[in-house]
Amino acid sequence: MRSFPRPAWVAAAVLVQGALAVGVVQPQLSARLTGAEYRLAVAPVDPIDPFRGAYVQLSYPGLPDGPPGSAGFYVPLVRDGSLWKGTGPVTVRPKSPYLSCESHSCGLDSFFVPEERARAIEQDINADRLAAVIRVDDRGRAVLIRLEPR
Repeated sequence: MRSFPRPAWVAAAVLVQGALAVGVVQPQLSARLTGAEYRLAVAPVDPIDPFRGAYVQLSYPGLPDGPPGSAGFYVPLVRDGSLWKGTGPVTVRPKSPYLSCESHSCGLDSFFVPEERARAIEQDINADRLAAVIRVDDRGRAVLIRLEPR
């Protein structure tokens, strides 16, 4: 019986692990690279988790809750002045732009920041001075890019 040489097994293992890593980050990568930018109103929830480092936990007052008992839903986006907001959640894929969501925050709930900036960002969000800039790809997958002045 003929076996593969050791370098072939190592190369195969590296390729499988690389494919798994790409599969895990593909939705965020797709949104980050191909998505269009939208600005949403944000509100703070919890600024610091001592076990995970400094971050601002965000909520989105312009995004509605999903339908009761729904595992996944879509939120069509409409312009509201200089920002965008969600209309009522739907279970059928709408026309673009929309978010594909599993929860109220649509996966956009944490923004990691340097520890020394977390409190200042929280204060700016409380004072309604910041907006979240997200990128959304053509499948409604979204990623939080940055917080910027309104």
